[in-house]
Amino acid sequence: MTTGEYDGKVVIVTGAGSGIGRASAMGFAAAGAQVLVNDVDGDTAQATVDDIVAAGATAHAHEADVGDSAQVDAMVAAAVDRYGRLDVLHNNAGYGKPGRVDNTTDETFAEMVQVNLCGVLYGTRAALPYMIDQGGGAIVNTASNAALGAPRDRAAYGAAKAGVLGLTRSTAVENGRFGVRANAICPGPIETPAFRRFAPDIDFYAAQIPIRRLGRPEDVAELALFLASDRAGFLTGVAISLDGGLSARLSAPLLTPEELLDT
Repeated sequence: MTTGEYDGKVVIVTGAGSGIGRASAMGFAAAGAQVLVNDVDGDTAQATVDDIVAAGATAHAHEADVGDSAQVDAMVAAAVDRYGRLDVLHNNAGYGKPGRVDNTTDETFAEMVQVNLCGVLYGTRAALPYMIDQGGGAIVNTASNAALGAPRDRAAYGAAKAGVLGLTRSTAVENGRFGVRANAICPGPIETPAFRRFAPDIDFYAAQIPIRRLGRPEDVAELALFLASDRAGFLTGVAISLDGGLSARLSAPLLTPEELLDT
């Protein structure tokens, strides 16, 4: 990140009340952007805004459920009404619920698709007319390494995140001629409260990562800022794994903790 790199730019970050989204919103703001901070929980969105403003940057909170297209349309329109344009949309909001293919209910599958995939569609669809009209923009979608390989007990989540990759590519191919780029980040294990609930034995989990630590929300935010910047001006339609080297390792049977430390 370069201080001032986003001066005069307007950015929306969804799911920015905590974790990756919060780090992204704060990163864009620190680089000079005016940021609309979205979350389904208005209090957490406002808490992020308070921290941004306390640091001397500009932000505004907007409570909305990204799984509701009307709310997303209103959110994007509110950003443009307030700041006059829209340069970057970070479609970050999402979450996972447990379930294997054989026991995932219709309701769970629909919920995972609605928030994780439809939310990206709604945000992108609402942002495109403004970006096209002004001659360009950047869309960054938070997917997951679950889109590239099957996670344990997260079948519907993985399927929805795989859909995000297809939607990202379509967005890039269809809108490149208008100056609009779209890329996806596939985070691996990022140390957020949600991940700690998923993998309570953090030390054992971290020992299996080549870099030997969990990712931090700021790691994802730094990549989002790069992908949305002019520095990535010829980069579009790609999905980047950000996982400390996990996806580079040849799949193998489970190892003991002692063996893991030798790899």
